[in-house]
Amino acid sequence: MEQLVQQLRPHVPALLDRDGNEAVTRVQLREILRREGLVGGRNDRLSLVLQQLRSETSTTTTRSTTR
Repeated sequence: MEQLVQQLRPHVPALLDRDGNEAVTRVQLREILRREGLVGGRNDRLSLVLQQLRSETSTTTTRSTTR
């Protein structure tokens, strides 16, 4: 799962900017998986991946707005 998060992480900020979201969605995650040809997008794993990416995104967002 950690490897999948690392592969997805660089693509998240661009989608958040494009769509105006504060947190990545399951639909956006599936879009990245398809576009990049990544495997491991089963529903049970996606929930854990989403949780980790969202926690990282909210921490980063909080830090950047505090500055």
